[in-house]
Amino acid sequence: MKKLTSILLILLVISPVWSQVTSSFSLTAVPSVNFPLGPTLDDGTAYYSLGGGFSLRGEYVLPFTDYLFAQGILDFDFSPINASSNAVTFLSAGAGAGFRFSPASRFIVKTSSYGGIYMGLVEAGSVRNPFFAVAGDFSYLLNPSLNIGIGTAYKHFFTPNGPVYRGMSLTLGASFNLGAGKGGAALEVAPMINPIFPLFYSYYDKNPAGEVLITNQERAPLHDVKLSFLVRQYMDQPKEFATVEHFRKGESLSLPVYALFTDNIFNVTEGTKVAGEIIVEYSYIGKEMTSRYPVTVTVNNRNAMSWDDDRKAAAFVTSKDPLVLSFSKNIAGSLRTNDGGAVNPHFRTAMAIFEGLKIYGIGYVIDPSTPYSELSENTGAIDFLQFPNQTLAYKAGDCDDLTVLYCSLLEAVGIETAFITAPGHIYMAFNLGMDPASAEKLFASSADLIFRDDQTWVPIEITLVKDGFLKAWQIGAKEWRETREAGSAGFYPVRKSWEIYEPVGFAHGAAAAVLLPDSGTVLAEYRQVMDKFITREIGPRVDTLKSEIRKNRNSVSYTNKLGILYAQFGLYDQAEAEFKTVLRNLEYLPTLVNLGNIYYLKNNMAEAQNYYRRALNKDPGNTKALLGMARASYEANDYEELQNSLAVLAVESPETAARFSYLGSGSSDTGRASQALEKAVNEWEEE
Repeated sequence: MKKLTSILLILLVISPVWSQVTSSFSLTAVPSVNFPLGPTLDDGTAYYSLGGGFSLRGEYVLPFTDYLFAQGILDFDFSPINASSNAVTFLSAGAGAGFRFSPASRFIVKTSSYGGIYMGLVEAGSVRNPFFAVAGDFSYLLNPSLNIGIGTAYKHFFTPNGPVYRGMSLTLGASFNLGAGKGGAALEVAPMINPIFPLFYSYYDKNPAGEVLITNQERAPLHDVKLSFLVRQYMDQPKEFATVEHFRKGESLSLPVYALFTDNIFNVTEGTKVAGEIIVEYSYIGKEMTSRYPVTVTVNNRNAMSWDDDRKAAAFVTSKDPLVLSFSKNIAGSLRTNDGGAVNPHFRTAMAIFEGLKIYGIGYVIDPSTPYSELSENTGAIDFLQFPNQTLAYKAGDCDDLTVLYCSLLEAVGIETAFITAPGHIYMAFNLGMDPASAEKLFASSADLIFRDDQTWVPIEITLVKDGFLKAWQIGAKEWRETREAGSAGFYPVRKSWEIYEPVGFAHGAAAAVLLPDSGTVLAEYRQVMDKFITREIGPRVDTLKSEIRKNRNSVSYTNKLGILYAQFGLYDQAEAEFKTVLRNLEYLPTLVNLGNIYYLKNNMAEAQNYYRRALNKDPGNTKALLGMARASYEANDYEELQNSLAVLAVESPETAARFSYLGSGSSDTGRASQALEKAVNEWEEE
């Protein structure tokens, strides 16, 4: 008796310890009502009457299967002797095995057989012999740790002379899974977090930072599963990245991991590793649980980037950086005030800023540790890109650094830019804001331009910054033609790339010491380059038109075209002379409109109105003359004429009227739109 009691106490003590090792161990305590089946007396009278008992069972589900379990049993059975005041007490201990299965998530059916040694105690003494039993029960899980059940068992206590007791018992009790609910459900979580690039810290909110493979190894499904990712050092709170309403037993899911980092991660100047965790919240058999799984996260330095997607470089194009804005707007503002408005405003501004970089002393230097020519071919390699303010501070950069800088400077003054990639190289292009048909009329060689989606782009080889704008344009166009023909050219508009890879502001300490180039010096250099370009661009066309004029005896049409050519390239005096030559012989409608444009560009609004009015007398619905009259009247503060012109223009060309609706702001200073400051004329009347 003492030995059996000691075994029982030991089992009760070690059970909680075992449960910390495995949730597959359970302890069941059940009372029972015993129905004796034998033996009987000679006259057939049952030897025992109805009795009772108590059973303590420890069960361990085998690790290689959910269906088999081993068990240890301690039983106490009290069996009164029929028609007597005496009773027999049976204390038994044994072991066995069984089979279990779950027809539903909360139900368990078990059958088992076991055997061992029993001790029968009566007043006359005691007896020890083997016993054997079979049992079955049905249980319902209230939660992962507790279930209640009902069962039955058959027991047979042997003696050398036959059974001393055999009978059936009915049990009703509770089972405790001592490990369940403490360490969470049996989940296998394998996180795979990619190296994090601080520059794209907002990108990971909607794009995967890695993935996690999660498997439900529990014996029941999970419900309302929520998965979150947390890096405490660089996140304010966990980022929930997936929800699963019903996670079946044995199911595996591969899920993308998202992250919402704070800008603190942008302070990482050297690559580092930090601790993160995957958090899994779920409902398991009616109980809310949370499990946490650690993961090591690699964080690259803030200048790091890989070339698996060339659009990523757009995140470095920080057009709102104070130093970038100061550099660009200083030059663009001086140009707007002092330049005559030749060719195209975007073209002029891009040329002036390029020459500003040349005067500033920016140089092309290959980074020996991270050369673009090599790293761009290896999409998994980590490159080091400079922010624009760093390149301005260092006055040097690789092709990618200079491309990012020039794109930033142009975007800062509203000029759309794009990356052009070729095997081992990156350069850029800027948008003229012109449709291809207009650009082909303006520029002598359309082969030096890029036409995409009804837009016209100018390719620039920025590494030739010391050779000047025209050379950089020439080589950029040549590279584009060659790579396009080879099918290896990539073209990525920066603003579209920003939709995925947002630019990140970065204040560089050395930027405070940057001395911007003198605007007067830049303008002087710009004018030299522009004059060279104009001479190169219009020389052959001027000769051709003059030849046609001579052949056609001073043809009005060709003389008007010559005047337009001069006007488009800012040679307003020559243009005025050609237009007046036409009008000396004929009140030619196109020339009247064009001469009005010349006086508008020369800021002589009274003469401009005069010629627009003469044109409208010949054709009251001429949209170019109406627009010209509206713009000249706006500048002359002639609001009555302005409103009259706009009213007719709205009827003749609603689209044009809508595009220049800012003119209707009248005399209010706050109503003057920025478009009015740029007195450009993009449309000329040819015939």
